[in-house]
Amino acid sequence: MIKFLTGLNQMLWGSGLVGLLLGMGIFCLCSPETGCFRSFRLLFRKPDCTGHGMSVFQACMTSLGAAMGTGNIIGVATALTLGGAGAVFWMWISALCGMGLIYTENVLSCHYRTEQISGAPAYLRYGLKSKKLAGIFAVCCIGASFGMGNMTQSHAMAGILQASFQIPEWLTGICIMMILFLIVSGGAERIGRFSAVIVPFLTGIYLLCAVIILFLYRKNLPAVFSEIFRNAFGIRAIGGGISGTALKYAVSVGIRRGIFSNEAGLGSSGLLHGGTSGQNPEFLGLCGMLEVIADTFLCCTATALVILCTDTLQSGQEGAGLVLTAFRMGMGVLADWVLPPVTALFAFCTLTGWCFCGMNALKSLTVPKYYLKYYQLLFCMAAFTGTVMKLELVWTLADIANACMAYCNLPAMMLLLPEIKNRRTA
Repeated sequence: MIKFLTGLNQMLWGSGLVGLLLGMGIFCLCSPETGCFRSFRLLFRKPDCTGHGMSVFQACMTSLGAAMGTGNIIGVATALTLGGAGAVFWMWISALCGMGLIYTENVLSCHYRTEQISGAPAYLRYGLKSKKLAGIFAVCCIGASFGMGNMTQSHAMAGILQASFQIPEWLTGICIMMILFLIVSGGAERIGRFSAVIVPFLTGIYLLCAVIILFLYRKNLPAVFSEIFRNAFGIRAIGGGISGTALKYAVSVGIRRGIFSNEAGLGSSGLLHGGTSGQNPEFLGLCGMLEVIADTFLCCTATALVILCTDTLQSGQEGAGLVLTAFRMGMGVLADWVLPPVTALFAFCTLTGWCFCGMNALKSLTVPKYYLKYYQLLFCMAAFTGTVMKLELVWTLADIANACMAYCNLPAMMLLLPEIKNRRTA
């Protein structure tokens, strides 16, 4: 069974889906039908925020928190270990494409949302006129919320805190479950208030530490950027030859890590922004683009540059250990007291953000309201379970659910692109 699921996962996440995500992202970013770049003028206008629900800022922070997680720290270290410095360049490329995808998702979500349904289920049901596809997407999103957005994150939190402070995994699990329930039981408003406070704080602390280290190692920055661009195209340092294997790994790992980091094309961003009080579709699309900039161009890049500037990539360590070693080079033992808690709290923000995604997906199935309470309770219990069990199967199932979300979402976006232009010019 596990072998079958692993094969299915590899088939779904083959080069076809990665190519579809990149191609669709480039088209959405550059197409005059979407008008992505024109939306930046809205930065100088006051957004229209009437009605109830999360504020636009709260939705942005919830969405950013859901995307951040441990991927921006541990995931980037893994990308560098597998793909070398060149993977950073291809993360940037995937982020550019992701900006177009997330912009389009949010605009379509705002166009078709109702009081009950938002995000991809809204434009799949009312734009594409497919209740079945909307239902499939919602079910896959709920599955992904328990996997990638829940158990994998709580497992990473427990591992980090156990390794750094010798806190037992079961104790971390109990604390996560209780605190998480206190937050998510308050619904969208409490999740939004939590994210609006904790996400900017965590992002600021992390970037400040990274900037300090980069300042200390600023003499290495020119060589690091040279290495990034050289390795991005598989050019060997000696002789200027081109390595096809190096190029393949750099492109594959960088693009995949970028896609997994900002979740562009999966449809989750529309679920998070669809319930906000903002009324301007273009402004909500712009918010999604700015989140990709913060997620990939700032946080992921900061992690990569710290690792490369401190020259710890050759240390033989991987994942969280590699990042911690790099931060120790600039911060000493202080890194042991800053990085693990920040990484754990980033993962917790992912838990709250994905719980909100799952709640909106469940609401789109038009189930009774009390089902949301059952979902919240199960979500919190799953977070505890994730801290005390091995998650190889959970990772595989979560990847399959994410792929299914993308396969539902991307064709709908492609077919509904003309609708964006029609509504903008109306």
